[in-house]
This record gives sequence, C-alpha cells and structure tokens, in this order.
Amino acid sequence: MSDHPSSKYGNILFVFCGGGCKAIIQAVAAAELVNAGFCPTHIMSSSAGSCNALGFVENPGVVGAAKTIHIWEDYITSPEAIYEVHPFLREKLARLLGVVPQVTQGWGPSGSILHDFRRAIKFLPLVLSFCVRMPFRVAGRTVSFVFRLMDVFAAQHKSFRRLVQAPEVQEAFNEVDKYFELKRMKAFLDPFPLLARLGEEFDLQKVLTSPIVWHIITERYEDGATVVFSNKDPDLAMDGSEDTRSRKAKHDLFFKRIRASMALYPLFEMVEMNGYRYLDADLANPLPVEEAFGLGCDTMFIFLNIPRQSVRIEPYPLRDVLELNDLLRLNERYIHHRIKEAQVKAKEQGVNLFVIRPDDIPPGLGLLEIDNKVIEFVKTHERKRMKEYLENLAAHNLRFVPPIC
Repeated sequence: MSDHPSSKYGNILFVFCGGGCKAIIQAVAAAELVNAGFCPTHIMSSSAGSCNALGFVENPGVVGAAKTIHIWEDYITSPEAIYEVHPFLREKLARLLGVVPQVTQGWGPSGSILHDFRRAIKFLPLVLSFCVRMPFRVAGRTVSFVFRLMDVFAAQHKSFRRLVQAPEVQEAFNEVDKYFELKRMKAFLDPFPLLARLGEEFDLQKVLTSPIVWHIITERYEDGATVVFSNKDPDLAMDGSEDTRSRKAKHDLFFKRIRASMALYPLFEMVEMNGYRYLDADLANPLPVEEAFGLGCDTMFIFLNIPRQSVRIEPYPLRDVLELNDLLRLNERYIHHRIKEAQVKAKEQGVNLFVIRPDDIPPGLGLLEIDNKVIEFVKTHERKRMKEYLENLAAHNLRFVPPIC
C-alpha cells in the first residue's frame, strides 16, 4: 500500500480562516503540511485566508506554498504595504485643515499649527506610523468585537440592522451627516497597495484552471447571507474560444469576488456586484463549519489564527459582563463552540478533522500590524511546531479523540 497521504486521507480540504496579518501563521503551517505531502484538493477561505489561498491554488504543491511565504516575506511587511487612507477621508482631512482658525497662529514648532498639519499630510506614511495606526487597530478590533457580541445575544445580522435602522439612530446620523457627509464615506482605508501587488504576482488564468477547487466565502450585506463563490463557477468557465476582452472580463469578475472576501468593512470598502454589496464573511462567520462539511471531503485541516487558551465555558454572570471587554476571550469562546460542532460532524460523517492553531500570537503581530522581524520569528517557530505536530498526526485527529467539553 502506498505511504502517500492521499491513500489514507483521501480528498483533503484546507480551511483558511481570517485574522489580518496573523494569517502569516496559517501560511507557514499550511506550507509545512504541503511539504509533508498533504496537498489539498479543495480550499475554502475568507478574509486574509483568501490572500494565502491564491498561491496554493495557482501552483498546487510545494511551489505554490513557497510562493505564498514569499509574498509575506517581500511584500506584506508593514501596514503601509497593505493599505492607504481612503481618498474620501484624505479629502475630508485636507478640507478640515483648510478651515483652521487663524487664532492658531503662533502655536506649534513652525509658528502655525495649520502649516504643521499640512506638512504632516504631505508625509502621510510617517503620520500613519505614529498617529493613525493605533486608532485603526482599535477600530478593527472593535468591529470584530461588535459582531461577536451580537452573536452572543441574537441573530447578529438582524439585531445589527434593527439597531442601525432605528428612527432615533437614523435621525442622529442624518444630523451629523449634514456637516460631515459621512454617507459618502464608504471606508476608512483603501487596500489598493495589497490588491495591486496580488494582481501583479498571481496569474488568474492559472488559478481558474487549477485542479484545486477554491471556495471563497463572503457575506451579502443586504440580508447577512453567507455566499460561496468558486474558481469553478459556470460564469467563469472558458472553452478557449474567448477573445482577449472576454477573458479579461472574467478575470476581473473573479478578482472582484476575491476582493469581496477580503473587504473588512468598515475598514475596507464593500464590493458591489449585481446590485448587492459583499464583505468579509470572517466577521460574522469566522469558522464556516456547515459550508466546509458540505463539500464532502475525506479530511479537513482548519487553520485558525486564534491562539490556544483555557476557555471558561460555564456561564457566570459577573465574569460574563467583564469578559465583554475582553475581545480575545469572547472570540475564543465562540471559536470553541464552533470547533465542538465541527467535531460532532466529523464523528457523524467519518471525516478526519484537524484544527491547527497557534499557541500564542507574538508581539508585533495583529490585524494590521506586522514587520520583517515578526515574520522571521513566525517562520522559525511554526516550522518547528509543525514538525512536532506531523510526527504524531493521528493523535490530533478530532474524529477519534474524546468529545471536546
């Protein structure tokens, strides 16, 4: 009998969950699995996981795995390599600076605060590094926190829409918008640097014709439904008779679906397609259990970017209230219950289930926070950890271990 993993594990699914820059961890872990012979036949991804999936789908095997790591090493090395301030927000800042009262004359190092602010705008990347990065990091965590909180108390999409559509809230929004025109502002950040680099580095024709079936998870804003696109969708199929324009149109459509999966609203702008708006599904559905098991694969590797922690499951009113301010704890509890559901399905359907997650998140790595040093640390640490993981892989199969409590 062959010792190749496919003879024992059959069709293999990689599930790449989101997590912003923390997705470097899953990229290294998945590369080590591929190097060990576990090449997926299917990939499901959302958010930053879709960025990782591109390399594995374009060139199945060790070549694609190496290219994915290469993208992190050479291009996703700082917040400035991922996003810029959205043009609308930049316009508002410039307009605000144009109406600073003359009374500020005599203040500031140059004798004019207005002059100092205008200089700062010209050197926006430097300003981002020192003044803007932290608020945006907090904003990203707040967005994730809100969705987790809504999941605790009610159907997240319905409760959120009931809140923002309340007459009192709408009236307040309208009054504020008279002065700031916030309804025109579609996002805080523009992910152009990252999207441009991905468009340059990857051949979408190879992605569409890849033997790996790639399932891209998004959320439809209007009704909160989880929508799954694929590189094998009928409207993307090509029979060789297409002209250059038709081929480019299909490539653009597919890239727009990838962008939708990575649209971390409200930090990044939602993507409009066929009259609907789509955004990052990782906020409301960070572990797509139902969608993953619906593919019928024999083995599933789920790559999480939430660290291992001891989770208090039993309710305790006072501590529950306190933990609403602890995003990591709330996320961990939510993910814990989703993993329990996945284990139950794995036992019922006879699917091999592996959940690969970091022991902790190193300092300097966050939603929009990363640098070269932390990339090198993650590579060294995760390769060592995955080597140990693979040496006793069967012991990590949740299909056979006792049920998670």
